[in-house]
Amino acid sequence: MNRRVHHFGECSLDIAARELRRDRVRVDLPPTVFDCIAYLVEHRDRAVGRDELVAAVWGKASVSDTMLGKAILAARRAVGDSAETQALLRTVPRFGYHWVGPVTVEDAVPAPAIAGEAIDLAAPADVPTPVRPSRSDSRRWLLAALVLGLAVVAGLAWLRIRPPEAPPEAPATVARAADGLPGDAIAVLPAEVFATDDDAWLRLGLMDLIATRLRTAGLPVLASDGIVRLVRPGVEGEAAIAAVRVALDVRHLVLPAVRRTGKGWVVHADLIEPDGTRRPLQAEADSAIAAGDTVVERLLGQFGRSVPTPAAAMELSATELVQRIDAARLADDTAGARALIEGAAPALRDLPAVRLRGALVDLRTGRFAEGRAALDALLADVSAETDPVLHARVQDGLCIALNRLGQMDAGLAACDRAIALLETRNQPALLGHTYNDRGVIHARMQRHALAQADFARARIALSLAGDPLLLARVDSNESTLEMAQGRQAEALPIQQRAARQFERFGLIDELMISLANQIGAHLALLQPASALAASDQGWSYLGRVQDRDVRNLFRHQRAGALEENGRLGEARILLDEMIREADASRDWPQRAIAQVSLAGLDLRLGETETALLLARQALPHLPGPEFDRSRATGWRIATQALRVLGRLPEAAEEVRAFRAWAATTGDPMVRLDAMLAEAGQAAAEGRSGEARTLYAQAMDLARQRGAANTAGRVVEAYAGFLLAQGDLAQASTVVGMAARYADVDFDAALLEVRLYHALGRADAWRDALATARRLAGERPIPAALLRAPGSEPALGNGS
Repeated sequence: MNRRVHHFGECSLDIAARELRRDRVRVDLPPTVFDCIAYLVEHRDRAVGRDELVAAVWGKASVSDTMLGKAILAARRAVGDSAETQALLRTVPRFGYHWVGPVTVEDAVPAPAIAGEAIDLAAPADVPTPVRPSRSDSRRWLLAALVLGLAVVAGLAWLRIRPPEAPPEAPATVARAADGLPGDAIAVLPAEVFATDDDAWLRLGLMDLIATRLRTAGLPVLASDGIVRLVRPGVEGEAAIAAVRVALDVRHLVLPAVRRTGKGWVVHADLIEPDGTRRPLQAEADSAIAAGDTVVERLLGQFGRSVPTPAAAMELSATELVQRIDAARLADDTAGARALIEGAAPALRDLPAVRLRGALVDLRTGRFAEGRAALDALLADVSAETDPVLHARVQDGLCIALNRLGQMDAGLAACDRAIALLETRNQPALLGHTYNDRGVIHARMQRHALAQADFARARIALSLAGDPLLLARVDSNESTLEMAQGRQAEALPIQQRAARQFERFGLIDELMISLANQIGAHLALLQPASALAASDQGWSYLGRVQDRDVRNLFRHQRAGALEENGRLGEARILLDEMIREADASRDWPQRAIAQVSLAGLDLRLGETETALLLARQALPHLPGPEFDRSRATGWRIATQALRVLGRLPEAAEEVRAFRAWAATTGDPMVRLDAMLAEAGQAAAEGRSGEARTLYAQAMDLARQRGAANTAGRVVEAYAGFLLAQGDLAQASTVVGMAARYADVDFDAALLEVRLYHALGRADAWRDALATARRLAGERPIPAALLRAPGSEPALGNGS
């Protein structure tokens, strides 16, 4: 796909690379400002309404006029325009905005060549049914089986200094902003540090200390993780304020600063109101932590809150160590966090708060067995009676570790214990995390109703906590659940909204998960070009992905997008890489799913023996309900390969075993694959009446429960059977069910070629063949279909 660069005035805009240059110099912009420019440039043929722009950029129905005005002002400044001249971006009174500046567009990268089939009019006239696997669903259901489990790793951001055992009760009702955050939300910005390089940790450490203390007192403070994503290193003062104001609709901002003096430390904080009014607060003490605590007391006084008394306050040196560790974590420096823990004095290293952070660093870096062992040891030392909140945090960490180790029943039990402790305490952020983690496990176990209920509870708790990033993760999980139940059209807009939020905050792993989900949804809806576009968007980020499972997931989904766009060679390379690079000790599910996909590709290309070998290698490594649909796809490919090889008795034995297993799963899509295998076997053995009945039943089930690609898979198999039987009337009806996709989907187009060839309709065949050639890429068109059909037969009832 071509990458386009837009040129206007002195600027160039590369939307795919998310880069604006002015006079060839890169202009760093807040994500929402960039999105405003990109959307208006792309829709420059018309005026864009205010509500449309807000929905496209912020992903919500309402944003304050002030926030939108600031974004437009920043956009104009970035491109050298102004509200007075409006040479590029014009305000349309009482409506919205219109990009009026001249724009030229050029390709940044040449489009890859896609080879097509040549028409051979001398090809033989007989048209055998092409051997082609039914469209594989394994990549689609990798989402339901894997992505939800991955999402919890990104959710380790809940790590905070220990709150008091009995914090104040939350108010019964909380005013909400349009994005689900509290209407009186507070954002604490990174601190400006006027000291030595050794004190640089205070930029995030002091920020998180103030935010945590305020949140502990019951105030709606946004999570530090999201603020760090918006305010990058080097962004300070007014620029930091603008970055947060443009992206988030928060009422109060706290801008801290810390300075070393001859006697100690001075911490200053400005409490900034929506109108820009500042209320300065300051304290001096022997340490930055102590001065910060005094500033927090004065901030609480401004909000009419008293200072909660911790159940057991840590020593000052311990508090500083914890804040240093948290500062490293906020900066995504897991190696730095681990070094701080390992380099601490034994007495500090043995503190429960420090041990918990060490275990969570293990989980964040994929050391799940080590993290579980550390959490088990900590659980023995921290009882639910002495410190219920810390005990609940440890249980939630175990929930995550056990889930990733495949011990889902034990993970559920850990989540249950954490939730039981948290439901009676005012800990909405931790409770929301734990509900989300439990929902993930329910979803992996195909308990969709229970998962949906947990995600709904998580949404309520996280709205109270004021965490837009975690709300976006819940969005992503909920839409993945929708996809797992065949509701891709409903899930797609939610995934796109979550992706915009992840990209805005720079959460690359979460963005790639969401894009992988979008690829799967587009493929399920028979939208291969849109799937490839989502794949191309993520491809430029792949080198920045930290989690190897996320990398494998995205590569697998991209392989699917490439295959469905006819780029088979590139798809094969990606799948081969996944299989070759897999770690046998931990990557066996991903390796097996890649083998299933490669088996389908090989069967399409006529490499039947290889396809059978790959499918059989994969099947033993796909146990458990989360992999049922991938296993069903592999089993269907194996039975089809055996029939192509003429090994009918062996195929019959496999079909019987497949059918018996499918009946135990309770999954209608698994039963559908088994039904297609059974129908294909009946047809191969000459039991035409039974095959026809099975295909008709499969068609009914696909219409009731499946997405467009599922129905397309059945149409392809059923129509092939009917054409082989000579029942052209019924074949016309079945092929017509996929006709609306023939302009965009190769297999649907090829079905029309086969039908019109069999009917002898030369003009219709020629048009359909042109469409199939346009879509084919590297996918072969059977030679017999390239010869013009003979005389047109009568349209009879068939046999």
